[in-house]
Amino acid sequence: MLSLPPLPARRLLVGYALALGLGLIGGVIAVQIGSPLPWFIGPMVLNSILALAGVPVVGPDFLRPLAMPVLGVVLGSAFLPEIFADLGQWALPLAAIPLFILVSTTVNYLFFRRVAGQDQITAYLSSVPGGLTDMILLGEEYGGDTRQIALAHSMRVLVSVLVIALIVVWHGGTGPAPVRTVTHITDLSVLDGVVLVLCVWLGPQVGGLLRFPAKLLLGALLLSALAHLVGITRAPTPTLLSLGAQLVLGSSVGARFAGVSIRSAARSMLYGLTSSLVSLGVSAGMAAVAMSVAGIDYFEALLGYAPGGMMEMSLLALAIHQSVAYVSVAHIIRYLLVMFTAIGAFHLIRRRQKA
Repeated sequence: MLSLPPLPARRLLVGYALALGLGLIGGVIAVQIGSPLPWFIGPMVLNSILALAGVPVVGPDFLRPLAMPVLGVVLGSAFLPEIFADLGQWALPLAAIPLFILVSTTVNYLFFRRVAGQDQITAYLSSVPGGLTDMILLGEEYGGDTRQIALAHSMRVLVSVLVIALIVVWHGGTGPAPVRTVTHITDLSVLDGVVLVLCVWLGPQVGGLLRFPAKLLLGALLLSALAHLVGITRAPTPTLLSLGAQLVLGSSVGARFAGVSIRSAARSMLYGLTSSLVSLGVSAGMAAVAMSVAGIDYFEALLGYAPGGMMEMSLLALAIHQSVAYVSVAHIIRYLLVMFTAIGAFHLIRRRQKA
């Protein structure tokens, strides 16, 4: 079950306060300039810039056990019965995910090996579109350069969110979109409130029992999706809770760059930036094919193939009024495929190293 996070050590309080304070400022700025997903992008960007400048921010990871299930419920609330009307359009784009993984990983692997000069394990783990934590853990186990792997994946999330958000702004949005109303806690019925609280509370436990890789997020997402699909509730998560969770996680993503010197890491960051743009190019091409063949919205397909994380891309889908359900399902399928094939790929790489 969800447990309250432990209080942080005193020496970390200043870092946490700085990250969250900058997150608030970044969120306000992003709202003012009309950024999509302002309470995630604003905190992420401002914390990234100042972390690289040497400000001692510390990601508020002690709040993640609360923030992740809340966002899981937010994303799960998009799984309403109406989504079944779009299943026909989903089939081909989802079936093409293995092709995307193969092309994106191969192109980036060749880049990291031949241009960046990385060893095979580091190049592979920096290339695959998997989760940051999982790739770092695999890197530690198999002898990869975990610092480079972390930088590559952190840059990929940062660049993916920013580039797609800029494309959306440049494009003028994705057409007329309904105005999202603010939902207050007092707007929920007693039943709705109990159901959403149970999803947040029990989600991590369910995710653990089912051995989900990101149990805090996916467990709550599963329970919320089931509750909304079967009609127990149609209520969205109260807006303040959703924005607060985005603030926490956006600040955490930006604070990953704390302690990274631009001078010492400039080359690695440049490699990560280039790799991210290459991955986005592959995603853009795959999305164009999916749009022309299956008739799916281009931005929806792009977010499904984008190299950023499931949480970030699904939140961006929510912000620009695309199908959160499709984007979430696409990233879950991609994640599972990557993790199930990673071990086999490692054995192949090791065999080639010994040859």
